[in-house]
Amino acid sequence: MQNKIYGFIKNTHLGICFVAILAILSFIIANTSYIKNMHISELIIGICLGVMCSFIFLRYKHTLENGVNFSAKRLLRLGIVLFGFNVSLSGIANLGIKGVVIALIIVSVIFILGYIIGYKILNLDKQTSMLISIGSAVCGAAAILALESVLKSESYKSVIAVASIVIFGLLGMFLFPILINSGIIPLDEMQKGLFLGASLHEVANVVGAAGAITSPNSTTILEGAIIIKMIRVILLVPLLLIIAFFISKNERNGSLYIPWFAIFFLIAIIINSTIPIPENILLIIKTTSKVFLVFAMIALGLQIDFKKIKQMGSKIFILSIVLFVFLAILSFFAVTKL
Repeated sequence: MQNKIYGFIKNTHLGICFVAILAILSFIIANTSYIKNMHISELIIGICLGVMCSFIFLRYKHTLENGVNFSAKRLLRLGIVLFGFNVSLSGIANLGIKGVVIALIIVSVIFILGYIIGYKILNLDKQTSMLISIGSAVCGAAAILALESVLKSESYKSVIAVASIVIFGLLGMFLFPILINSGIIPLDEMQKGLFLGASLHEVANVVGAAGAITSPNSTTILEGAIIIKMIRVILLVPLLLIIAFFISKNERNGSLYIPWFAIFFLIAIIINSTIPIPENILLIIKTTSKVFLVFAMIALGLQIDFKKIKQMGSKIFILSIVLFVFLAILSFFAVTKL
């Protein structure tokens, strides 16, 4: 046992240390006042730093590869599981069945639509189509990372998907509040929050956009937006299980692959919703989750292959634009008509 631990440290320490240095930089940059006001998370800063430093990884790949792979796979799954402590079931009961129905419609329609358009119409490969679609439908980068672990796809595909989600998530975060405040998107106070939670990609996007709405009921808007967004996050679990089932069904051996980290993610949500956890412990868990996910994003960025991205051309951005528009339209009608 001792020899195994020593061997693991020996093989991975340089790669992990390299990722750790970039992670520290990510947190420092993300906590500057300008970046904070932009609501750009450490995850996004991390993948950008990873991409910028990918030439270093490629040059010293034989030395850094084991630690970077450990960060991209093992720490990713641990981070996803611990992310469940950011979600509580209590808010869902307050919003009622309408919130659940809206989230179900958004997640199912956008994911299926994205897969069909990406794979059948734009001729993208299945994995890239699903990664971009789940990022739009569920919860941005976290969903992409989770699905990447299920698909076991090449890392550059996840980087492409995250890049598209970042661009259109930020676009929506700035654009939607302007359209709502000006009355171009006509919504009442409750509908404003539901629309933002249903239509935006990242949790950070939702918080940033809700904070930009001009209203005396800003707290109500923010609560409604976050609850809808959290329901979408919870739906990641059944969606991953369904995808894993169909992947296993199409494989020759027919054995069912169960993404256990998704099950543990759900267990974490249930524990967080039913057991009173001291605030200081909860803070440690949430911080650890964020650190692990930042490590994973950096590791993905380091493994980027620009030649393969170039080969895919503009199709990925066409798919992202189409999903961005459909997501906004579908969210508006779901919020106002249900």
